Amino acid sequence: MKGTKRGMLALIVMVAATLTLSACSGGGTKGNGSGAQQAPGNAAETKPLDVSVLSIYYQKEPPSKDNTVLKEVEKRTNTNLNITWVAPNNFSEKVNVTLASGDLPDLMLVTDIANASFRTMAKQGAFWDLTEMIKGYPNLMKFPDITFANTKIEGKLYGVPRVRPTEGNAQPLIRADWLSKLNLKMPETTEDLYQVMKAFKESAPDGQKDTIGLSGYVNQNDMGQFGFIENSFIGNSGKYKVVDGKITDMTFSPEMRQSLEWFRRAYKEGLIPQDFALLKHNQAKDLAFAGKAGIFPDKPNQEPAMVQGVASAVPGSKPDFAWMPSLTGPTGTKYAAKGNGHFGMFVISKKVPEDKVKKLLAFLDYGASDEGSELANYGMKDVHFNLQGDNRVLTDAAKNDPSFQFMQNIFMMFDKYANVALGMTPELTKRDKAYIDAAEKVSIASPLDGVTSPTAQKLGSDYDKKIQDMKTKVIMEKVTLGDWDQFVAGLKTDTNYMKMQEEYNTEYQKKVGSK
Repeated sequence: MKGTKRGMLALIVMVAATLTLSACSGGGTKGNGSGAQQAPGNAAETKPLDVSVLSIYYQKEPPSKDNTVLKEVEKRTNTNLNITWVAPNNFSEKVNVTLASGDLPDLMLVTDIANASFRTMAKQGAFWDLTEMIKGYPNLMKFPDITFANTKIEGKLYGVPRVRPTEGNAQPLIRADWLSKLNLKMPETTEDLYQVMKAFKESAPDGQKDTIGLSGYVNQNDMGQFGFIENSFIGNSGKYKVVDGKITDMTFSPEMRQSLEWFRRAYKEGLIPQDFALLKHNQAKDLAFAGKAGIFPDKPNQEPAMVQGVASAVPGSKPDFAWMPSLTGPTGTKYAAKGNGHFGMFVISKKVPEDKVKKLLAFLDYGASDEGSELANYGMKDVHFNLQGDNRVLTDAAKNDPSFQFMQNIFMMFDKYANVALGMTPELTKRDKAYIDAAEKVSIASPLDGVTSPTAQKLGSDYDKKIQDMKTKVIMEKVTLGDWDQFVAGLKTDTNYMKMQEEYNTEYQKKVGSK
């Protein structure tokens, strides 16, 4: 669906306008009672509302029609839910096919809200503008400002965001037991980190040969798990940074060059995998599991899995991983990654009557309540979990259900600490929450969240691959830093490449101006 083809665009808009996202009922709301005013009534008074949904799922398999949690959701919300579940790798294709076919569900998840065609459809009136209407739903309004800012299109909200925590993103998980053994502190700067990596290699805390400091991998389009370190040098999430109020490409900056010098030195001294350019995620993680690497970038909620992985692979070890809340680059700026606060949103066709739109919002508002969130994440008390003090302990019924937690793909409640692992000791939980608080004070979001560039849509991926390929060659000493200088000088004279920055700037100024 190319925006440059008017006939196709007209067809897309026409198809989108036929979306009949007639909404879910919010009846039977319990817990804090939010959303009940918009509900159509309780189950004894109102016939359940038939609702079809298209959503993504990440579980091993989607739930069956008679799943007990699904039935409980229907009971509490007074609905009959007909949900089409689609795996992540097929989801974008499924959405496009569904739009083109005209056989559309009542409620549709759109994960790629930066897609130019979707944004055009929204601006041409295909979906309900919920900017003001959503304000009547208290649980949805607990979503952070960044979530709404990054899902608006020219100041208007055309769907209900799937909220995500902004803090606790992929940053270095470091062997805290190794730090203790070597009498080292948690690194605070990129140079501190380098020296810790070097100590891990030279001192081999587990007594193994060929230990490295940092394990990770790169993607075709970016620095992958090493991106946090690159971002610490440039003081920004991603290569586009706001400088003097304008979007600026940090590929041309001296800080980007310095990051390459850092990686080049680490590669030469064997502090990172010599085959990092070929490693996949699990292969890079296996190095940490085997005690061959002391640092592996990931979210703090992966600490228990990392501990278990090492304990299983290295008998007798007593590993402890701690999440690094921030890192200071050569500019002196503390950096932590800030998420954009969402992963897509549920859109409602303008064809849906307003009273049904309110029912849908009530349904999602219930999902953002304490009770709705508990049902989505833990299931039913004494069936899927038991209470032990303040802790919810999952039962075998939950552990043996391959679709367990499927409803969390639709029901979303904002939780600042959602990326802190469950089931840890109170001391470790307190520690990681403190790390989240520390990261929040300095975290930086990408300025590209919620903005688009038509040129980047077409050519951005190709440029990113070329840039990353050059970075990899520089790090592996296949080319010189002088070659890098010539490469970026060529980008500066590339009309299409520089046009992306211009277009991002135009969209960014609109976004800032609409706040």
